[in-house]
Amino acid sequence: MAREARKISKSGCYYIVLKGAELYRTNEDKTMFREILEKNFATGIVHACEITKEEIRLVVKEGIRGISMTMKPVTTSYARYFNRTHNREGKLFAGRFKSEPLETDEEIEERLKNIKKSDVKNTVRTVRTIKKKDTAEKTDTPKRNEPARTTALPSWLL
Repeated sequence: MAREARKISKSGCYYIVLKGAELYRTNEDKTMFREILEKNFATGIVHACEITKEEIRLVVKEGIRGISMTMKPVTTSYARYFNRTHNREGKLFAGRFKSEPLETDEEIEERLKNIKKSDVKNTVRTVRTIKKKDTAEKTDTPKRNEPARTTALPSWLL
């Protein structure tokens, strides 16, 4: 049986959920996930990120490559990092990521409120308030005047 096609957002904004049995063990794991996420969303916007032991929830605006092609290197790079760092094998994430298109500012605000309200232990939240210029900002070209990254990712994560 074929799987259902991913719904495409006209606005380019999505609510994404990644699930797994154990998605991080240390604070370095959470930091590395955020770095990988920021690197791969260089032409998009990450509005919010919540990391718990069993799931990662994101509110994002896709970049030029589309949501599937942007999330693929995020999940594979992080799984490769996690497996090598913790000397384990196999799948890290349970199936493909779930995505829900967010078409209006109200839908985006509602998802951001849900992440802010979430009262889960061992959670890392990075929530950025949506500004009107962010939603109207063109994401077709990377930002040229970004500050230099202080820590470089290992070559096997790229």
